[in-house]
Amino acid sequence: MKHKLYLLLFVLSLAFPAIAQQKDTTANFSLQEAIAYAQNHQVSILNAKIDEQIAINTVKKTIGIGLPQVSANASFQDFLKVPTSLLPGDFFGAPGTFVPVKFGVKYNSAVGLEASQLLFDGSYLVGLKASRTYKELSVKNTGRSRIETTVAVTKAYYSVLVSNEQLALIDANLERLKKSLNDTEQMFKNGFVEKIDVDRLTVLNNNLTTERENVIRLLALNVNLLKFQMGMTVGSMLTLKDKISDVKIDQTQVLANGDVFNKRIEYSLLQTQKKLNELDVKR
Repeated sequence: MKHKLYLLLFVLSLAFPAIAQQKDTTANFSLQEAIAYAQNHQVSILNAKIDEQIAINTVKKTIGIGLPQVSANASFQDFLKVPTSLLPGDFFGAPGTFVPVKFGVKYNSAVGLEASQLLFDGSYLVGLKASRTYKELSVKNTGRSRIETTVAVTKAYYSVLVSNEQLALIDANLERLKKSLNDTEQMFKNGFVEKIDVDRLTVLNNNLTTERENVIRLLALNVNLLKFQMGMTVGSMLTLKDKISDVKIDQTQVLANGDVFNKRIEYSLLQTQKKLNELDVKR
């Protein structure tokens, strides 16, 4: 467990500085360029990559358990004062006295070497297979994050295009309405139309002006949403190359054979998770 924690902290220490150093930029992106940018900067993808790297290293760690294990140790001791004992002088021809005698040596060293090999362990084999399945699950999770990011960026990009088109249409209508209002006011002054006609156009003009302000706010929200989905800072300046008229509708029909779900990443993830759960039961 400690090894996993150390590995996670090490990987995060490499990933976070790159995120923290991200600065405001100025960009003019097409849809494909926006998706490519998001694949390298979206936080969910970066986190999925970290999880994938952790899974890869977990597999390596599990494999290492079954490899020959060799450990060595060495020690060196320096006794500043060798232990001394007092022995009766009778042993040394000096009865009635005590003679100091040192036991041991000033320096002591030892070297050890140990080797071991795991011959067979059923739980190890199951654990090894489970770690590989976990790696497979992490890889698929990264793929799902990429797909979800692509979909989110595409939706946000088209929302900005739609808002831009709405604003352009409102501006065109507003210009025509103002011209019509001015003409009607002049005709009212000359007695050719009634006051109610001027009032009706004035109300339409006010309503259209209010709608324009709402679309401008919605456009700003959609732009910020697109930046968020791309992993771009909110303070960055982003403009779009594509136009709503350039969008081509994919009219490919969904297959009716009932096997389309097999190609979805969610189904593949569930299958892998099922395998992982079965291995967990075996353990």
